[in-house]
Amino acid sequence: MFGDWGWVDRRNAMQSRRLNAWLNKVERLLVIEIGAGANIPTVRMTSESVCRRLIRINPTEPELGSAEGVSIACGGLEALRGIAAAMGDCLPGTA
Repeated sequence: MFGDWGWVDRRNAMQSRRLNAWLNKVERLLVIEIGAGANIPTVRMTSESVCRRLIRINPTEPELGSAEGVSIACGGLEALRGIAAAMGDCLPGTA
């Protein structure tokens, strides 16, 4: 990786297998992606490829591309507070 010829793939391969095993067990995965702009394409591509629904929170680049979900054009904390408030309205026993 980046000229590191001593890279040992064993740990990375194990983590990848564990992630894939977990993803195969999950029936309805929702990813909440916060702050990953176009300059971080690996995060955005991973989010789009592993989930059925995506909530992408980014103040300047919230576009979903080909993913199905919701884009929120604001900062992460503001969006999470809004989601929590909306969820509180839907959940029994919360006020």
